[in-house]
This record gives sequence, C-alpha cells and structure tokens, in this order.
Amino acid sequence: MPSAIAVALSITLAVCSPFVTAQAAAPDPRVGQVDRVISLTKALAEGVEQCFNPSHTEGNTAVKNRLLNLEETALSVKSSLTSGDAPKLAQTAAELKAQWEAFSEKAPIAARFYCDTQRRCMELGFEGHPNYPHCQPVNGNKHANIQYIQFQELLRVLPQLLDDLSPRS
Repeated sequence: MPSAIAVALSITLAVCSPFVTAQAAAPDPRVGQVDRVISLTKALAEGVEQCFNPSHTEGNTAVKNRLLNLEETALSVKSSLTSGDAPKLAQTAAELKAQWEAFSEKAPIAARFYCDTQRRCMELGFEGHPNYPHCQPVNGNKHANIQYIQFQELLRVLPQLLDDLSPRS
C-alpha cells in the first residue's frame, strides 16, 4: 500500500508537470536567428583572407573588423535574449542595427572606382577569383562560391533578425 507521502507527491507531480513542461518548451526562436548570424559572420571573417585581394591589407582588415564586431554584438544579443534582460536586449539590438546600417556607408575613396558602398565592396570581395584557391568560381560562376553565398545569406537574415528584435507597437 502506497504511503501518504508517495500519494501526495504523485498528485503534486500530476498537477504541476504541465506547467513546468509549458515553461521549458517555449525557447525564444530569435536565438536560432542570432546563432545563424554569428555563424555567418565568423565564417565570413575567415573568408576575407580566402577571397579578398591580399595586397589590399588595410581594406581587408577593416572588413574583417566590421564582421568581427558584428559577431561580438550578435553574441551580446544572444546573451540578452537567453537571460531575458529586456533593457540590455534593446541596447544591443540598437548597436546591431547601427552596425548593419554602416554597411550602406560610402566606400573608401580609393575603392569608389569599383564600388560605391561598404556592402558592395564586400560583395565584390567575396566573389570567386581564379587566383585564390579557396575562393574560386564554381563552373565559371563567380557568385557560386561558399563565401559569396554566405554573404548573400547574411544580407537576408540580418535585416530579418533586426525586424524580429524591434519592439512592436
């Protein structure tokens, strides 16, 4: 015959377990979006060395730093999301948005012959090049290498994440 404690414990578990399950079953879907941004920025920072003209060291360093800053800010966004710190999330989301908007800034004067914005310069940098073994065109298509495809994906997922992070009115 079960003891009174065992019966009480069984009743408590039966009553409370749906609440515990409901709380644990709803992770924030934006965390997955942030993880994707982090993954892409990390890969693209490495891709700068694979794809960009090595003689343009100053510009390459600037692009790499821009991507690494984006990654660091995305990590802060993720931390704020997982901890539930709404004020910190608002601050880091605003920082991420400002960094994203900087992609539209004018290109450096020396690069303006080839590209008008930072984003366009980066896009050109990630195009495949026959002289760079880790960033070659695939079947002659300079837009069919992994770095170019990852950059295009970043250009899609980052604005979506920013939209999902923005407060709803």
